[in-house]
Amino acid sequence: MEHLILQLVFAFLQQHYVRNIELRAANTFDWNDIRLLLVLQREGSLRATARQLKVDVSTISRRLSAAEAALKTRLFIRTTSGYQATAAGQTFLKSAQPIAEHIQQMLHSTQDSARSISGTVRITSVDFIFSLWLVKHITHFKQQHPQLTLELLSNNRDLSFSQSEADIAIRLARPERDAALFMRKIGELGWAVYGHADHPPLSAAEWPKHAWLSYTDDLAHVPEMRWLEELKISQPAVLQSSHLETLIHACKHGVGLALLPCMIANEAGLKQLSNGPVVFREIWLLSHRQTSQLARFETVYNWLVEEFARSTQLLRGIN
Repeated sequence: MEHLILQLVFAFLQQHYVRNIELRAANTFDWNDIRLLLVLQREGSLRATARQLKVDVSTISRRLSAAEAALKTRLFIRTTSGYQATAAGQTFLKSAQPIAEHIQQMLHSTQDSARSISGTVRITSVDFIFSLWLVKHITHFKQQHPQLTLELLSNNRDLSFSQSEADIAIRLARPERDAALFMRKIGELGWAVYGHADHPPLSAAEWPKHAWLSYTDDLAHVPEMRWLEELKISQPAVLQSSHLETLIHACKHGVGLALLPCMIANEAGLKQLSNGPVVFREIWLLSHRQTSQLARFETVYNWLVEEFARSTQLLRGIN
């Protein structure tokens, strides 16, 4: 008996809860109905309103009843000449008109902004990609798109696209799969062994016996450092730095040998001691999938793809 009473109480409470939810839903005004009510005022009939909004007449009738129920007042009356707004309906529609116009203006502005090739695009990458390569190509791009601003963020950390920390990323390794990201391999970067401009030729067997420049221990995971570890040089690196330009200048002044990106080291006037690149790193371009819907992001993304394609041989370090 006690069990039956509990079941009845539970059924009553459940029914009461569902009814309250339905009542609250019925008494909530749907802002999408503003346009419907304005069209009904202009057209004067359910059929003409339905035709204008490309829906069924029953939908117009149902939404009108729901709006009146939510506002607890009659908005329209049906006369021989069609539907006419009541005094309360006229008050509502008079206030609703500027709201509808503002929303329409907001939609147009948003669409214009999406189509406009203007504004700021944030690109993240390791510093030397910007300072020693990309900046050389920006002048021509800016001449074509003067309203665009490029914000270059020198950071190898995976900045968040969803939190708007970056819009496009250039990475020197294949990223982890992420459904929200669009990722594309756009090239390879070749690394070779270099010494100062007047350094005598060396065979690969002689490399471990010489002084070397190295990257810092926090970069022990990168392919360059793994290659140096496998080389098993006879003495600790004479200089370590996480800054590529520092290593280039140190190599240039004869401090030691270095494993460097070919396109940068060749331009710096260093002497390549290896027979071409000994390490290749993949170059990946990342962006959020939704950014392709905005013209400024798509424009910068396509420009980067084209510039990397034009520099394929230079980036690989193959003449």
